[in-house]
Parts: sequence; structure tokens; C-alpha cells
Amino acid sequence: MLSDLGHDYNFDFAIDPSVVDIRLSKIKMQKAPGPDGIPNWLLRDFSQLHVLCHPLGAIFNASIREGSFSPLWKLADVMAIPKVHPPTSIQNDLRPIPLLPTAGKVLKGIVKHWLMIQSWIKTSLANTCQEGFCSCRIHRLQKGIRHCQSYYSSQ
Repeated sequence: MLSDLGHDYNFDFAIDPSVVDIRLSKIKMQKAPGPDGIPNWLLRDFSQLHVLCHPLGAIFNASIREGSFSPLWKLADVMAIPKVHPPTSIQNDLRPIPLLPTAGKVLKGIVKHWLMIQSWIKTSLANTCQEGFCSCRIHRLQKGIRHCQSYYSSQ
């Protein structure tokens, strides 16, 4: 766990409330809520009022500091969506779709973003010729890395 490390490793992973605010403002309103029953419109509307970003940021930071993910965010309501109409077989004609709590998905998205950046910068997993399968921010970061590499190799 991160909390077992000797130095203040978790300080590098402090989630700024503005990041939470941006993530909340991008929530898709038409998606169904998870088992917590908190509708996405509520999270998005209150993010526009800047009411939720500080408390959720504190919860997310505590989760990172403790090295744990809330068990409540791991719960899911599973909906069976038919692949064909009408379904004739439960095993073959229904697709399970999990409905997860949106707050947990927001934290997962933030951590995923950190991990992508760390893997590209620190371990040089990024192939400088890679063009596909990159999000826009990663693509810009990749161009910046190439620029720095060419600058330092010319000196």
C-alpha cells in the first residue's frame, strides 16, 4: 500500500479540486447512475456551482493517501441488455452491463491519467513514432518529449 512507504510518496499524487471540477463537468448526463443512486445531472450541476470539487477532492486524496478504493465504489448494478430481439437464451442472447458509481469512475479516470503519463515519461514506453491510440493530451506530451530529445541530442 502507498501508506506503508517511508517517505511522503503520496504528496506527488495530490488531486487538485480544479481537476475534480473539470472531470465532474464532463460527466455524461444520459448515463444511468450506479447503485449509490446519485444521478449524473446532480454531480454535473453541482460541479458548475463549484460545490462538490473540494469535498470530493478531499475524499479522493484520502483514498490515494490510504492506498485504498472505497468498497462502495466497487459495487455495481448489472443490467441484462438483449443482443437480439427477442432473446431466446439467457447465456447467449443477453449482454451484462455494469452500472458503477460515477464518483468512483471519476477517481479511476484521474488515476488512469496519472498512470498513462507516468508510463510514458518515466519508463519510456512511449514509442516516439506512435501516432494512433493516443489521447490528445498524451499526443501533445509525446511531441514535447520528442522536442526535448532533439534539443538535448543536438547539444
